[in-house]
Amino acid sequence: MKAKKVAMGIKSLRDGLKDFSDTFKAIQNGENVKPQPEGIYFTDFEAFRKAMTPQRFALLKLIREKNPGSISGLAEISARNIKNVSDDVKALVGLGLVEISQTGKNRAPYLRYEKITVELAV
Repeated sequence: MKAKKVAMGIKSLRDGLKDFSDTFKAIQNGENVKPQPEGIYFTDFEAFRKAMTPQRFALLKLIREKNPGSISGLAEISARNIKNVSDDVKALVGLGLVEISQTGKNRAPYLRYEKITVELAV
């Protein structure tokens, strides 16, 4: 089932490990742990910038708007090389933003979320 939205942000490795440690300790102590909303976090802005390139963001929009039936179809409507589109789709799958449905030899990308919220602390 597709979730409605996901948050993206910057969280240092130290903060991420502290959150994990706090949750783990609470579970060990038998405390109820409130589920956290899904999120995709990067250790710094540069990591975010490398992962979410303008080309990848454009692919997310095309997948939402055009619902391509295959990666080659996505390459065609984006007017980009299929190898580059395939690499970007793989990166978006790795980030958890896109999933692939397979029908025979056809691999169609689809979005896991309806909305992505990006929050940056200054």
